[in-house]
Amino acid sequence: MKYFYAGIVLSALMGCESERKTLYDVKTLPTEWVRLTKTSEGLVVYNTCDAGNLLLTITHTGKKSEIFLHGQQEDQEFEILNAYQTKNDTIVVKTKWKGTRTAQDFKFIPAEKEKHLGRWITTYPSGMTSNNIFVTTEKQMHYPKIDQPCKECWGEECDDEVKNEL
Repeated sequence: MKYFYAGIVLSALMGCESERKTLYDVKTLPTEWVRLTKTSEGLVVYNTCDAGNLLLTITHTGKKSEIFLHGQQEDQEFEILNAYQTKNDTIVVKTKWKGTRTAQDFKFIPAEKEKHLGRWITTYPSGMTSNNIFVTTEKQMHYPKIDQPCKECWGEECDDEVKNEL
């Protein structure tokens, strides 16, 4: 009877295959990415009036690599510690906030390789998740670009603006 239970335990342990991870060289990823925004007409490069558009840049200096999120109100820098690829082609990039010990993981999921699209996902210590689709900088011209107009008006001045638009 004890062999029976031992057999069950062994088969359960062997049946639970851990997720396969293969080390990944981040230097093989494109280095410059532009966030795309989904609209009713499709994906566009959308630049807001006050903050621009989110850009993701991977830099390599010697043996060190970094992820730099910029183009909006606050820039964020992360030191890349290592990266691995899972069996479903997700690339997990282990990082830490530059100058701190605070860990920050990024997941890159290739969406449409021929269009140079990919999804970058990260969850910040606050619990907020950033889940955006990006295109490489070299392919962004295949998407319409929308620049949000910067208009400011107060009081009666705004009434005139509305009349002129009608």
